[in-house]
Amino acid sequence: MVMTRSALVRAAVLAAVIVSAGPPLEAARWKPAAASPASANLDVRPSAEIEARVEREVAKAARILADLSPENLFASPYLVSAIYYHDGFLAGFPVERPSADPERRIVARICARLRPESKAEFVSLLHEMWDESDPPGPERLMDPVLYSAAGAGARSHRDAIDLFAPEGSPVHSVSRGIVILADAGWNARDPFSTSSRKGGNSAIVFDPDHDRFYRYCHMSAVFVDPGDLVAAGDVIGRVGHTGVNASLPGHGHHLHFEANQYARGRVTVIDQYRLRTMLLAWPLPYGGGRAESSLAE
Repeated sequence: MVMTRSALVRAAVLAAVIVSAGPPLEAARWKPAAASPASANLDVRPSAEIEARVEREVAKAARILADLSPENLFASPYLVSAIYYHDGFLAGFPVERPSADPERRIVARICARLRPESKAEFVSLLHEMWDESDPPGPERLMDPVLYSAAGAGARSHRDAIDLFAPEGSPVHSVSRGIVILADAGWNARDPFSTSSRKGGNSAIVFDPDHDRFYRYCHMSAVFVDPGDLVAAGDVIGRVGHTGVNASLPGHGHHLHFEANQYARGRVTVIDQYRLRTMLLAWPLPYGGGRAESSLAE
């Protein structure tokens, strides 16, 4: 039987009123994630050039942190990534191993330097920028893509959702906010082409209404730049298969979506269970190209 997404949402809401537990959401909307093909090896061949680049990027981030301002807030995508990731991210990563993934070595070393005060200052500057701007559109939330199925769980991601949609589908900002990262030049042969080799072409938007970060990954194209103001529903990119894993056979054809919460100098992850609930509650994006999303039951 095929049910429309709107009917499924109404059924989930009604079930939640009757039984205040998780199973109705499981049964009503989400397909279990299929076993993923093997992931790519992120190790590199050590070289003097890679070591020099790692040191330069870490030093650049340190200089920015020492004199953080609206002018340099987005100057280092590695620093922005470290601000975004939840506290403790990459805490055990082998930063001194020359063959380890260079971008993770950079981000892990920056994360180790960050203190709650640094994240608080960064977010405070974001709020200042927002308060001094002309906010684009009203406060609202919506799904990032018109998706046909979603995957999450131990075989997929604990702290993210994969939203399956045809390649080229528009990716919408789920909220209004400030673009803080926009990686658009992913190249499988260049470990420094984006700030995350796994994420590929990605964007992160800060939602000042909820002190929340949203991350959109694997896009084929990114239409925004750091510092841009976006409204909920604005098209920020298109579904693709960039990133070392998404580019492999059997991967791709989905948007990898994450959300992290900021509060008092700390960033915590929003896990897949809460992401499920959030996505079910949000309306479909405008301009998705189809009137409704359907799922086979």
